[in-house]
Amino acid sequence: MGLGWQVVRGGLIGLGLPLGITSWPGSYCDTENGCCYPTTGKPAANFGIHGLWPNFNNGSYPSDCDPNNHYNEAEISDLISCMQKEWPSLSCPSCNGSTFWAHEWNKHGTCSESVLDQHAYFESALNLKADIVLLQILENAGIS
Repeated sequence: MGLGWQVVRGGLIGLGLPLGITSWPGSYCDTENGCCYPTTGKPAANFGIHGLWPNFNNGSYPSDCDPNNHYNEAEISDLISCMQKEWPSLSCPSCNGSTFWAHEWNKHGTCSESVLDQHAYFESALNLKADIVLLQILENAGIS
């Protein structure tokens, strides 16, 4: 099983299954564990990025592919303000998102490094969210 990738309109899509993972803050916060708003403030009532996960064509996914390629916030410094808005962490205790982004890079992003470096990985997730506006899609379908 090969790892399939396509870069489409600045976003990354895995062949077989979509890999742009989003979450709705309200549903996350309604779980048993609850949530904590980021130190940057309460996120907007909108879908947030949870991750960008490479997938094999059979639906499974690789993880933790390169333990030597650690998250480096300096490589994405120009994306941080946008990530704080579009990719918030709701886990407790409250944080600025860095721990969450490090987890996503280390677990999933390192499996895309043959195609995307760290900056391109995070930028692709942001571009995918900008290209596919889920709230608008739902509204257009009569779902509110």
